[in-house]
Amino acid sequence: MSGGIPGASRLIPFDKLPLGGSLGVGLVASLCCGGGLLFGAVGLGAFYGALGVARYIPEALASGAILIALVNWLYYRRRAMRPVACSTDCSCAVLRRAMVLNSFIGLVMMAGSFTLLEWLNHTVVNAHHSHEYAGALIPGVPNAHLAYLAAAFLVLPLLAVLPFPHQTQQTTRGQTAPAS
Repeated sequence: MSGGIPGASRLIPFDKLPLGGSLGVGLVASLCCGGGLLFGAVGLGAFYGALGVARYIPEALASGAILIALVNWLYYRRRAMRPVACSTDCSCAVLRRAMVLNSFIGLVMMAGSFTLLEWLNHTVVNAHHSHEYAGALIPGVPNAHLAYLAAAFLVLPLLAVLPFPHQTQQTTRGQTAPAS
């Protein structure tokens, strides 16, 4: 356990590994449209543009959201399987809250970096096209792309109801005994 974030009733433990994974996946997933700016800064903009990744914005954002949820679910599922993570009568609610919170932070990273890169691409770099998206909710970012971002957050309710393993056995000094 690396630290904690104050929760509703107790401290929510969080680990650096799933949080870093969520932030990394969120950043990589947001490069689908604005990645040309970053690759162009190091001289690889033409190569990135030739890939045509900007056509797959909904798929990239959905894949990013699913991967963020999967990273967190697999990590916290494994933590829930440890005998010290929860007592036998525990529902692992603290771990579930940490899992959803880490996923939320990763999705916010994805949404924030995608929105910033999209805004830079349509408003600053290609200013001659900025009038096309002037009436959007965020000027320069198409409303359809914001709807894709909003849909990516729908993975959180699904993640909140995914099952954790039930602890049916308890290990005491190398002996396995059924839990009562």
